[in-house]
This record gives sequence, C-alpha cells and structure tokens, in this order.
Amino acid sequence: MKKFLFAVFALFATQAFAIIGIGAHYVTNLGTLKGEVEKFPVSVGPQSMDIELHRKEVSTLQGLGFKLWLDILPFIDVEGTFNVAATGYTPYLVVPMFDDPIYLEYSPDAPYNMVIDRASPIYGLFSGDLSVTYPFDLVIVRPYAGLGISYMASIPLVDKKFIKSMEPALVNIFLSSQDPNADPNADYSKMISKELSNALKNADYKTGIGGHAIVGARFKLPLIPIAAYTNAKYYFGGSIDPKFNQGIVFELGGGFAL
Repeated sequence: MKKFLFAVFALFATQAFAIIGIGAHYVTNLGTLKGEVEKFPVSVGPQSMDIELHRKEVSTLQGLGFKLWLDILPFIDVEGTFNVAATGYTPYLVVPMFDDPIYLEYSPDAPYNMVIDRASPIYGLFSGDLSVTYPFDLVIVRPYAGLGISYMASIPLVDKKFIKSMEPALVNIFLSSQDPNADPNADYSKMISKELSNALKNADYKTGIGGHAIVGARFKLPLIPIAAYTNAKYYFGGSIDPKFNQGIVFELGGGFAL
C-alpha cells in the first residue's frame, strides 16, 4: 500500500513540463481596422473631380499558428511561434461619373475559385515570435510570463495612398469611358475594380521588427506526451499599418510534448 501511495505521489509531483514540444493553435486578435471616408481630387484631362474612398470598420482577426517550445533550460523557457490572422473588409469608391459605387473585388486563384467566385480584400498580420518566459511550476499546470521579439508583416491596405498610386491607370479608364467611340457595353466599373485588385495582390507587405509581452500556461499530465496551452500577447512596434489598432492576441491549442 505504501509503495502504491508513493508511486501516486511521485506521479503527480512530477513537474508539468516537457523537454520539447510542438503544437498548433487557434489565433484571435482583438484589434480593429479603422473605418473612414477619404476624399481626394483626381485630374481627368482638363477637369478635376473628387473621388471618395469608403471603408467600414471591422474588428477581430482570426487565424492559425504553430509553436515550438523548450522547457529543459534552467530558470527560463523559450518558445518560437508563427501566427497568421486576417479579416475581410469591403472598400469601395464613389466616382462622380459613375452612378453606382465601385466595390473592390477579385477572383481568387485556383482551386479557391471553385468555391468562391468573387471575394473582397482581406487585411491580415503575420508574426514570427521568439519569447523568453519565466515559469511557475505547479502540478499539471505550468504558468509563465515573459517578453519577446517579433518580426511582423501586414497585408497592404486599400487607403488613400494606395488609390493615389494608381491614379494614372484610373485616369486612363476614366478617359476611355468618356470617349465618344467607347464600347457602350463595356463595364468600366469592373475594369477599375480589377485594376485596383490586381495591384493590391502584387503590392509589397509592410514589415518591421517589434516586441511583445506574453502570459500563459501549459497543461500536461505526467507520462502522457500531449500538452495543451493558452497564451495572451500584447504586441508593440513592428510597423503595423497605423489604420489598424493592435489588440490583445490570444492563442489556444495543443500538441506533442516529450
């Protein structure tokens, strides 16, 4: 009986950590992409007209991530994380010479075009994190807190700067629509949407290096090579687009732990 009780005590007194672990998780970013109306003039031949860019506010980015962690080091834990989270938004232009708003849409590449014929632009963030944390060993649960460095990239955003960079191409389409010999069946609104969407897909991502604070916990039963974990991160720096207000990022997942 004593041996049995000792074995049970030894089992549950074992620290809830592994030498190394690898896992995948669900990501939620509570940030907000600001909504706004931006108005700016465009010269079309001898005339000038005001174009309006509308973008509604959207909140919360969602995505997936992967994590590799080391618990074997003395006094500290180290983990590397890759996250991607995104959300859709619906920007549109109001152009005086067209009756209807011009929505920016694009046709997804194969094989996604078999499921979705038309899609709106997305705004998203990619982050590669290296975190150093201080753990507090408890039975089964291993809470920790720490700091880290992050390499971040954000998908280009449809804003005034982007539209102005496309002004020459847009003016050509505006002039073509006013040509007396123009094709009466041509859909110039769709031409503008396609021109802008193609340029957005080929635009460079905004990148930068920043940092983050992290608190979290890992849960692991002794002798079982499976762990669950949850984290909350706050990012700072990283050249994120100023029109996006960064929020707390939550990770919830699990994986193998040896």
